[in-house]
Amino acid sequence: MSKNGKTDSVKISEDVITKITESAVNGVEGVRGFAVSKKCIVPFLFSVEKSPVRIRMNGGAAEIAVSIIVSDSCKVRTAAEKIQKQVKEDVQNMTGIAVTKVSVFVKDIIFEKE
Repeated sequence: MSKNGKTDSVKISEDVITKITESAVNGVEGVRGFAVSKKCIVPFLFSVEKSPVRIRMNGGAAEIAVSIIVSDSCKVRTAAEKIQKQVKEDVQNMTGIAVTKVSVFVKDIIFEKE
């Protein structure tokens, strides 16, 4: 409690959680980038990019979904598991917010020339 008898509070922006998630994903071998999808608002007029990282707060805990692009040499299951572990650890350690779920969506693959 603070001196005036009120409880102090800290609010962490979802943008902060997004940046922590992006940093965690970038460190995983085989990940070549984020998959940004376009959502058509009005057909043939314009579209809005959806973020590759989506955060859903549920009772003070975070559910995180991330869409990625991998290289052809990537072991997808292994990379996805590393992403889940690293995102959960980093977000919880840096923010104190519990992470109940990390979903990884592999949206594309890049075939690299040899």
